[in-house]
Amino acid sequence: MNHLMMSSKAAVLAVGLLLCATATAISLPPELQIKAHLSQVSVPACPKETASELRLAFNNNQLTGQLSQLSLDLTCTYSRPAKPSGNETDNNDALSLLLSLPDIDLTIDELTLHLPSGRVRGPAVLSLHHQNIIVHWQTDEGDAQLNITPDQQGWRWQGTLPGALLTQSLTQPLQISGRWQPTQPLTLNVASTLPAPLQGSWQLLLNAEHTAQGWQLQPSSQLTMTQLKWQDVLLPQVRLSPRAPVRLGKPLQAELSWQQGRWQQQKIPAASLQLHADNVTDNHGQVSLILAPNLRLNGAWYYDQGLALDVPLQTLSAKRVWSWLNDWLLLPVVMDMSAGRLQVALNATNVLNRKQPITISATLTEGQLSYSDLLAEDLAANIKLVLGAQGLRSVGPQGLSAARLNIGVPISDINGAVRWQDDELWLSGLTAHVFDGYIALSPMALNSTPQGEAHFSDIALEQLLSYASVDGLTGQGRLKGRLPFSFDQGLSISNGRAESEQGWVTYQASEQLKATGDANISLGLTLGLLSDLRYDRLGADISMARNGEAVINSHLHGQAPIKGTLHPVNLNYHHQENLLQLLASLRFAQDLSEQLPAKIQRENNQ
Repeated sequence: MNHLMMSSKAAVLAVGLLLCATATAISLPPELQIKAHLSQVSVPACPKETASELRLAFNNNQLTGQLSQLSLDLTCTYSRPAKPSGNETDNNDALSLLLSLPDIDLTIDELTLHLPSGRVRGPAVLSLHHQNIIVHWQTDEGDAQLNITPDQQGWRWQGTLPGALLTQSLTQPLQISGRWQPTQPLTLNVASTLPAPLQGSWQLLLNAEHTAQGWQLQPSSQLTMTQLKWQDVLLPQVRLSPRAPVRLGKPLQAELSWQQGRWQQQKIPAASLQLHADNVTDNHGQVSLILAPNLRLNGAWYYDQGLALDVPLQTLSAKRVWSWLNDWLLLPVVMDMSAGRLQVALNATNVLNRKQPITISATLTEGQLSYSDLLAEDLAANIKLVLGAQGLRSVGPQGLSAARLNIGVPISDINGAVRWQDDELWLSGLTAHVFDGYIALSPMALNSTPQGEAHFSDIALEQLLSYASVDGLTGQGRLKGRLPFSFDQGLSISNGRAESEQGWVTYQASEQLKATGDANISLGLTLGLLSDLRYDRLGADISMARNGEAVINSHLHGQAPIKGTLHPVNLNYHHQENLLQLLASLRFAQDLSEQLPAKIQRENNQ
């Protein structure tokens, strides 16, 4: 030992006699009693490692001992010189010295273990019997028991330790086992249950090798959880492992990954977290959330009585984020985000405490969202969410807007709001301009089968009829009404209603139709009424099936000229057409009218 202070030379001689006698099984007179005392032992290379007040007693051929204080430091490493024999595998550590002792029960008033983040101490009893070491330790963090046995030139151990030896968050005991041999890596297995509010069990496998630079934790080490549950999140097959060898005082790089999980009824795709710290003992560092090969979020983490996360505002490709969302979100329709910029930020003071909120904010600009051949342009949104004890909820204004929506008819100036409510995303207050009038949607949940009601007002009949593509049909008036709709494997409308007051409708028939009307009194009368029909009231009942097949029953009450004189008229008209095909043809015609001139212009410039 590097430093030894003795109460007297006689004590050292007595200790030597005791060890020699008991180790060689020398028969001593039973009435012989020997006592020895060593005051203090210390290791200058590791100042925290000390022992004091060792007392040994031999009575009735039985050796007992008492140690006032024993302190071990796990954070201190130093190289021991090889023995003169040159055999570097010779055991020369503390456990080997213990095995040189005879069978003994050693009572320790205070056993202290210095850890990288603190210390653990308490009274202990060390029993050595047939080279098996059993340690019973009553620490200030809980009871511990460890059995240590020789294994060739190394050691095997198993037992139970308080969870607080690793971190104060672990309140359940740790089941540990391990093995070490001079020429082999040290292996350690630790298993326990996760601390609240997490649910599940975990197992830690450590593989460490002793190198010239000290102990190194190998990448084969890993922390695994068959299933991790946190609030409404369920993640299976969670795995944490270092990405490169790790040793004390050096940077730490680790990766946390999981397979596809669930959040409530929603899937969570497989992903991974890359963690970095400048020192393995640091409680802070950087983190990268890798959602896809070309999509990641970067931030920082800090651990102090809880795990804090901070993801500063950063810009992502809206196209890439939407592609990732489409792979797992239960969207009612498959839409595509072809352009846009998304800014995202996240802040959490302690993700392990449900009472501490997690704040998420996102802003979308210059987005383009398409469904089939429908396109929403200059899409913008502003969302702020808080996840806390009451679940996920919206905070503040959640604006949503688009400059234009092309569905075959012009819809512009779209504005609304979104909010998270009752575990669903809701759309509310959506308004837009169409045919010089307005359309507004009732609040609706954006789930897999959305349903709601579209209210329209001040719609210009002249513009509506112009998009109906019926030659010779014109009119004037303002429409209002409602269209209840639902989406379940297609858009459908039921019990829709449109109304108008004080307008007119005129239909200028073709020469061929006029000739037919001259021979058909009923048709001729109808064509005459429609040549200048001034209505007081117009009503229409509207319905549409999921395949787009629509039925419109119109009722007009007003006046029309008959032989130069206005007469009261009641006209009922039944119309059936596939509106989705009509809108598709209108979009095709519009695209053609926009693209052909540009194409002709390009060809002329070549």
